[in-house]
Amino acid sequence: MAFGLMMSLAIFGAMFAWLMIFVTHLFFRARYDGPALSFRMVLHPFGSLLGAGLMAAIMITTAFTNEFRMTLVYGLAFMVALVATYLVWYRKRG
Repeated sequence: MAFGLMMSLAIFGAMFAWLMIFVTHLFFRARYDGPALSFRMVLHPFGSLLGAGLMAAIMITTAFTNEFRMTLVYGLAFMVALVATYLVWYRKRG
């Protein structure tokens, strides 16, 4: 039980991090107002959209796999706990 919880949170964390990387890249490039970039990403923005969509699809399909069924349950509950902790503990200090 403990190992399953640990692995579920670790897998959720990795998938959520990559999802946020793709989403952040989309928003960064849309709002970037600096000098011209020396490197242009191939297939922008479709590559980032595809990556974000695939990560979301992988996260959703964990609910249909016996070994990883609790990944979304534990991961989303953990994210709710983190956001609630931030709102209660740190938000009022700022």
